[in-house]
Amino acid sequence: MTEKKQRRSKHTIALEKIYPKDKSRSKSALSKHFKIPMSILNDVYDRGLAAARNTGTRPSVKSDDQWARARMSKLIVNIVKARKGGSINRGAGQDSDLIDKALKK
Repeated sequence: MTEKKQRRSKHTIALEKIYPKDKSRSKSALSKHFKIPMSILNDVYDRGLAAARNTGTRPSVKSDDQWARARMSKLIVNIVKARKGGSINRGAGQDSDLIDKALKK
């Protein structure tokens, strides 16, 4: 029996393009590198955990932590995009309030 290859989030892949894969992926390292307050990363991580536990995830997601980290990657990519003048997606589950908060700091 062969094991299916785990599907990676497009936001995780996008983060790897702007932040080398061999560097530490800890929240504190990401916070320092992207100059995003740790409190914002903690908030989005907690929202990701809550979403995974309350509404569930795709079958390919192995843990709540994996879902929360993908959401955190999505936030970081969106903040970087917004800093470069890109638009902010304000749809449900986009954490636009946290993006706005990070841009004000």
